[in-house]
Amino acid sequence: MPPVRLLLAVLATGPLLAALQGCDKPPPFVYVLQAPQSVALAASAAAPRVKAGAPLVLHASRQTQGVWTRIRREDLPPDQCWMAAVPPTSEPEVADNVNWRVEPASGVKFNTDFRPGRTREVTIPAPGTYTFVATTGMWCEPGRTVSAGPVEVTVEAP
Repeated sequence: MPPVRLLLAVLATGPLLAALQGCDKPPPFVYVLQAPQSVALAASAAAPRVKAGAPLVLHASRQTQGVWTRIRREDLPPDQCWMAAVPPTSEPEVADNVNWRVEPASGVKFNTDFRPGRTREVTIPAPGTYTFVATTGMWCEPGRTVSAGPVEVTVEAP
């Protein structure tokens, strides 16, 4: 690379690198959870019956209530879980952000591609009755989960 181009490349990347370093800087204030949260998770399927091999759309909504306190980042105890902002209390569609369990699971394929509506698409290859259960974790409560009620879907022969 000619010396002039090298100098221009260095000058051009300097501000970019400086800006990127700012991305790692923690916020001056953070939010910490004061007590266990109350979480309600509801799940549904777009249709109670579907043909084998046809896509089925799953839905889930999440309501979360918790007490979060704003503190200075420098006052944060070591290993304390914190959030930069209070988590949302109402999420009308989170099917792409929950764990789905299905029985029987044989051959069932979940589409994990991004879907703008935040739904989850699943394809079931064989006829039968399938039960889906959505599960979610909690912000700053590792190991604690909540499950939605089961969603039963009948899959018919094509």
